[in-house]
Amino acid sequence: MEPQPATGTAQSDNIATQSTHNETKTESQAISEQQPEKRIGQPASRGQVYFIRHGESTSNERNIFAGVLDVPLTPYGRLQARRAGRDIQKKGVQFDAVYVSHLRRARQTCEIALLESQALRDPQTKPIIDHRISERSTGILTGENKNLCRQALGHQRFEAMVHAHNEAPPGGETIENVYNRVVDFYKQQVVPRLERGENVLVVCHEYVLEPLSVYLCGLPASAYKRLKLPNAKALSCEDLKHFREDEATDGAMRRKSINDLAAMHAVLLYALSFIIPAAMRCVLDAQAMPTELFKLFTIAGLCISTFYTYLSLDFRETARNVSTLTTRVVLGWWGLRWLLAAVLIGSGTVSLSLGSGINPSVVWLALLLVPPGLTTPTLSMVWGGNLYPSAALSKNLSIVLPVVLITVVNTLLPANQGSGLMFFYLVLAVGLGIPAVVAQSWRNRSPVKSNHHSNEYKFIGVLAVMLINGSLGYQLTPTTLLEDLFQSVPNQATINSDQQLMMALVIFLSMRLVAWLTIRAVRRKPGFERAESQDIWILLTQPNFLLWLSITLAISTTAPGSETAYVAFWAAAAYCCLPVLDQMALIQRFSTHLLQESLRTARLNADKIQEIFNSVDEDKNGNLNLNEIKELLRLIEQHTTGLPSNEETLDYVSQYMLQIIDSDQDGFVSSNELKRYIGTYGLVANLNLNKQS
Repeated sequence: MEPQPATGTAQSDNIATQSTHNETKTESQAISEQQPEKRIGQPASRGQVYFIRHGESTSNERNIFAGVLDVPLTPYGRLQARRAGRDIQKKGVQFDAVYVSHLRRARQTCEIALLESQALRDPQTKPIIDHRISERSTGILTGENKNLCRQALGHQRFEAMVHAHNEAPPGGETIENVYNRVVDFYKQQVVPRLERGENVLVVCHEYVLEPLSVYLCGLPASAYKRLKLPNAKALSCEDLKHFREDEATDGAMRRKSINDLAAMHAVLLYALSFIIPAAMRCVLDAQAMPTELFKLFTIAGLCISTFYTYLSLDFRETARNVSTLTTRVVLGWWGLRWLLAAVLIGSGTVSLSLGSGINPSVVWLALLLVPPGLTTPTLSMVWGGNLYPSAALSKNLSIVLPVVLITVVNTLLPANQGSGLMFFYLVLAVGLGIPAVVAQSWRNRSPVKSNHHSNEYKFIGVLAVMLINGSLGYQLTPTTLLEDLFQSVPNQATINSDQQLMMALVIFLSMRLVAWLTIRAVRRKPGFERAESQDIWILLTQPNFLLWLSITLAISTTAPGSETAYVAFWAAAAYCCLPVLDQMALIQRFSTHLLQESLRTARLNADKIQEIFNSVDEDKNGNLNLNEIKELLRLIEQHTTGLPSNEETLDYVSQYMLQIIDSDQDGFVSSNELKRYIGTYGLVANLNLNKQS
């Protein structure tokens, strides 16, 4: 079902008589000027309005600002839209009119929900596009990772720029402006129909419905608070008001703040949760916790962390979104790691045993052979990666490599050593397998509730990783660490500590050097996405530490002061703490990038814009007409999402774009007018603007 535009120019017989925001107010529109608290709760003959925020989009999944970017729904978002349709069907409501944003994610949600619900009173009714309910423009933050923006700007500055009613990112739109246009839409399009007893469905966006909820509660734009409206949930007018009342309380806002700060500082918290217990054990000379208690804490933390990681991802679809180049690069490096280990051990260069115990070099080699940690998708979302490579490749490697590792361990090691792998099996089954299945099952069974829970309570996953790291820091830290490090007369424990510290630095820094060289080698290759470079970094530098530790504990002893004890400690210290340095370097680069974007006077240079102009100026008369503006929109789609819109949507957007860009109102767009628009807003269709002057 294709949407029809709500515009003053007749597009078809279906919409020729539709009222628009430019027409003279009717009597019913005058009624709509009443305060919302006086309109809501009218007699039963009054119609109903339902609002739906679009289903999960690719930008939601990747934790980036979409704004006016025309991104599509994910497969999970389509599932959410179908569930929204079923909810509407259960309510038994039939709609006389449907309004939808021109952006693809809203149109897809609308089409799927209506198809599922069959909730149109007249099956011939077509959704009406209205640009006043399109998503807020986020300016220079568009397309950027939300967590990186928060870290680069600082929490308070980020909140002020993004969520204060009268501020906006450079080149973006204030909440107050969104409030004004959506209220204008509501008064002129929705209320007249409600007064006639008609039922209305509105499908749009988070930063549109949240300001509207403020108005419906009888409040000004200055009362706006971030609600984190769930995707694809059909809400009546009363539902939307109640949702705001519940989510705007001090307790709810505090929970959201904790959630945001936990994600923002997760990497630092992970490091501190290792360092503090480690320092406490050294200073207090405390005994290690019982081994079974240590295993319980680590497996419980891993179980919870895995659950929240898998709850926010659709692993059935991620592999389709990974470039062939990235897949080859990551799998190629894992193949080389295994080949290196086979050559070193097979040639006798590295012997399996040393004296009466396992050779520490073999334990370090094993760290290169375990798969990436299953928390790599979380790091990808936090560090602005593409997400899909981290999700798909870490999952696939985590299925294959443990089987190979078990086979190798049981083949090469004596039976009495290889049989101690119960911790390994528990990590695989209880820490990784079971919570992953439970999380994915809940996602599929309750897509709206599970998604909302994942977004609102992700700090629980952060706390779970802190529990793991705290257990590692306390259990693996030798009580004689400070004495061994600063011994005036080196003893064997001092030598063991120094040697394994150097090995830890060599191994972990080598991982990072290889990742850096790989990214530099492939980043200019055709088909390689810039965001995937971050995923390559994460996959090559973040091993599954608990899987490795479970093997280490099975094949060796960690007596105090022994080489293996210091292998485990320094590996844990590097694993937990080095990501802080990674993040500091990343934030420095990203902050520089944001500063450059904010200082630029143009999103594209003049020569590039002229090239774009010439490519769509088919008649070469130096001006763009309506059809050529439509070709410009097709070019924008190709540049951004690669997904074409239907002709009716293109007609609507191109007409409004012509009105915005055509500053002299001669019916055409000149080269200078296009340069002014694209130079300011970039190659996007931004309908949240007044006409250029």
